Amino acid sequence: MKKKTLLSVENVEHIADLAKLTLTQDEQKKYKEQLRRIFDYIDQISKLKTKKVIETSHPTNITNIFREDKIDESKILTQEEALSNAVKKKNGYFVVKAIF
Repeated sequence: MKKKTLLSVENVEHIADLAKLTLTQDEQKKYKEQLRRIFDYIDQISKLKTKKVIETSHPTNITNIFREDKIDESKILTQEEALSNAVKKKNGYFVVKAIF
């Protein structure tokens, strides 16, 4: 016998409201079913016996493969050089439109 999911259309509406989404009734039904399947899957995962599984932060033995962070003096630009192609600049800074 299948365990009853406690997910309702009201729950879906609440989640949509938190995400500032407006959903049609069809979308609410669709997402209710999708969320139910996700919760059922999570329920299956939570039933796995993992007490004897050793915790890992990374499944492989890869170490840092990046180069050491060193300053290449030959690539340092002066402020004037850095701003040389700027469309707009003011007091030694790039001027750009606000993004918010």
